[in-house]
Amino acid sequence: MAEVVGPALALGGCRHKSKTPEDAYERFAQAVKKEDGGALYDALDQATRWDLMTIQKAHREAYDIVLSNYPEGPEREREKRKYEPAATAPSARELFKNEAAPHLIEMTRTLVTGNVHFERGASDAETDAIVVGGGRLPFARGQDGSWGYAGIAKQTADEKNRAYHDLEVVRASAADYERAAARAAQ
Repeated sequence: MAEVVGPALALGGCRHKSKTPEDAYERFAQAVKKEDGGALYDALDQATRWDLMTIQKAHREAYDIVLSNYPEGPEREREKRKYEPAATAPSARELFKNEAAPHLIEMTRTLVTGNVHFERGASDAETDAIVVGGGRLPFARGQDGSWGYAGIAKQTADEKNRAYHDLEVVRASAADYERAAARAAQ
């Protein structure tokens, strides 16, 4: 028997993709004006969203390793607190909405008012929205052809690399704890 889904649920998983930089700017501006962190996540460029998903996945894995392999004590508690927000968030979108969106909204609020024009960037996949007063908002086209706000792309890529390396340290520490526990058991 097929499950009947209401219109709101059916559309919930299908998010509009911006086909032009102008559309992406409008989507971004509306999210900022409405202070809607979820819509702001949806307005990000594809690479940034993917990096945020990777960060959450690495932090979730690190959290699980800490809980299952680190002995009770201050280091375990510190690492647990560090990774808990991402590990307990239902999605990267929700994590972004609660952790990063309020700051980004505050930071860009003055850049989404007034007239705007667009300048192509170094490639066909990059465009800047130039706002009154000279402020710039970068937009990028993803592999899927959609456009999105790319103003936090570098920072997010750096955080993704840090999350990867942090996960490697957690894995190595867990292996050390396991070896120490095995030696102590002998």
